[in-house]
Amino acid sequence: MPYSNVTIYEQIVKENYDAMVVDVENGRTPKQDGSGYIIKYDPTRSSFKKSMIVVTFAGMWLEAVFHQFMLKNHSKNQFNKHDKASYKEKLELMGVTDSNILNSANNFQKTRNELIHEKAYMDKGEIKTAQKEAEVAYKIIEHASNIVVM
Repeated sequence: MPYSNVTIYEQIVKENYDAMVVDVENGRTPKQDGSGYIIKYDPTRSSFKKSMIVVTFAGMWLEAVFHQFMLKNHSKNQFNKHDKASYKEKLELMGVTDSNILNSANNFQKTRNELIHEKAYMDKGEIKTAQKEAEVAYKIIEHASNIVVM
């Protein structure tokens, strides 16, 4: 494999995802009646920040792995042809067949693009939870890293 930051990106995703999960668990207390949780206020927004890191670096990982995969298994021309493909299409080209992963890939891509290219004044009419979006990104990376042969 050529020199690349792919393994660093994956480590950043996994480390921040694990830390985010700990923050979420530590930031809530079960209600006495068992009907849910009481969420503690976190003035540093620690789990939110880690969620954003997970989503960002998961996208970087996917793009970098796709580039390496296409160059190794196909050609630079084929890479260029598919460079602007959706995350779902890229995962399919790399051999991912799990429908749950593929179905969540386009939503992940949309979330990642909204995060990276924020348009704060644009109301999309939907509410996303950073931690849930990070979980989706993490599952895609976790699954794809076990499937894609480099």
